[in-house]
Amino acid sequence: MGLDTDRSLEVVLQQVAGGAKPDLLIVSGDISSDGQVDAYHRLKARLQGMAGAMVWLPGNHDDAVQMRAAIGAEIMPGSLLLEGWQFVFLNTAVPGQVGGRLAASELEKVRLAASSGMPTLIFMHHHALPVGSDWLDEQRVSNADELFSLIGGQTHIKALVCGHVHQESDQNAEGIRQISTPSSCIQFAPGSEDFALDSINPGYRCFALHGNGTFETQVKRVAGNFAVDHSARGY
Repeated sequence: MGLDTDRSLEVVLQQVAGGAKPDLLIVSGDISSDGQVDAYHRLKARLQGMAGAMVWLPGNHDDAVQMRAAIGAEIMPGSLLLEGWQFVFLNTAVPGQVGGRLAASELEKVRLAASSGMPTLIFMHHHALPVGSDWLDEQRVSNADELFSLIGGQTHIKALVCGHVHQESDQNAEGIRQISTPSSCIQFAPGSEDFALDSINPGYRCFALHGNGTFETQVKRVAGNFAVDHSARGY
């Protein structure tokens, strides 16, 4: 799409490194465009030391098996406890498909988290709630209703956090909050019926978590010229 994704990622990482060192860095998927192992090795080396801990999730463009072999299972845990908070990491990727789905084993992680009572954030690549972009909403988690049945009414489940949609959003539906983070490369235009790129710059999302179970979150964008080819109709 006319964007140098290595450059845009580097600018994002330099801005992250310019602030306080994060306790946890979550890479929410689509690390490689086609599951190339070299991409996983390169990114792991670049991210070393940037945060107290690091977790990766596979996206629809990734090869989860190759990823795990390249970076180690310890960077792809199913859950994590940190400072009184519980983090659950779900694999929504389906080999050979663009859209997402949760296997029974992933839903079991949610069931256990829902029974814990601890303040919890659930991270995954695909979105579960529609974001209002028709072409992207066709790709959301296909069995999201099974997920919602487990977390509905569970006030300690603070939010679902996703990538995939390449745009910023924060919404609530029937007591379930879903937060999406922008991409470190191209951005998709919100509210679009078909594939469309946005002109807004790459970014990332920060979370500040508190001991009383509340949190704040903010999207930060990088400065500079990151022009894209708006005539593109897909990739």
